[in-house]
Amino acid sequence: MSKDTSKDDLACPSAPCAPGATIIGAVGGDGKVNHFKTPMVADTEFIEIAEKHGSPEARFRFSSKCEKGACTQWTGTRCGVADMVTDFMKTPEAPQKAQILPPCVIRGTCRWYAQSGDDICLSCAYVVTDGRVAAAADNC
Repeated sequence: MSKDTSKDDLACPSAPCAPGATIIGAVGGDGKVNHFKTPMVADTEFIEIAEKHGSPEARFRFSSKCEKGACTQWTGTRCGVADMVTDFMKTPEAPQKAQILPPCVIRGTCRWYAQSGDDICLSCAYVVTDGRVAAAADNC
């Protein structure tokens, strides 16, 4: 169920932490993102506090305007991260997808949803923007 991904006003659901970014979820103890029902905006005070505890992207998910060609994940026509997640979730080692769509404060403008529909939303909780913490834990 792909929608119009050529729009310039779509949001990246895995953006860096920056002033004005929308905070869309927090990473729980199980490593999954718990999506917020109410959006919050990252201001400089939030960022200063969050950075004192390490990478904010390892503990929260942020959204901001999709930068398309200015982003290293842009394939020229689509977001490569959404494609990677969708492909990985089809492999035997993938975790089980959600059975119902999680709450999402950006679904109506989400680049991934516009590109991949419900399928990506059912897998979205497994995407942690800065996975260095999870990778380090896996190596222990």
